[in-house]
Amino acid sequence: MLIELGIRNFAIMDELRISFDRGLTALTGETGAGKSIIIDALGAVLGDRIGADVVRTGATAAHVEAVFALDDPPVALAEVLSTFGIEPDDGTLILARQIK
Repeated sequence: MLIELGIRNFAIMDELRISFDRGLTALTGETGAGKSIIIDALGAVLGDRIGADVVRTGATAAHVEAVFALDDPPVALAEVLSTFGIEPDDGTLILARQIK
C-alpha cells in the first residue's frame, strides 16, 4: 500500500508531500490543479519512461519518492525483491527516482 508520495521540482511543482491512509483516496480539483502531475510522478517512480522535460524550470533535477507498506507482500513481489537482495526494513519499501 502506498503510504506517502514526495515530489520535488517535478513539472510545475516546487515541493509536495502527500500521505495516504487505508481506504479509497480520490484526487479531485479544477483543471490545472496538478492532479495529472501527481499521477505522472507516481508513474515515474514506478518505472514509467519519463523525459527531462518534467524537471521544473530553473531546477537541475526532479525527485520523486514513494513509501510503501508491505505488511503481507505478494509472493511474486517478495521473490523479485529477494532476487535483488532487497529486504524491506520494518515492512517498508522506499522507491526513489531522480530525473536530470
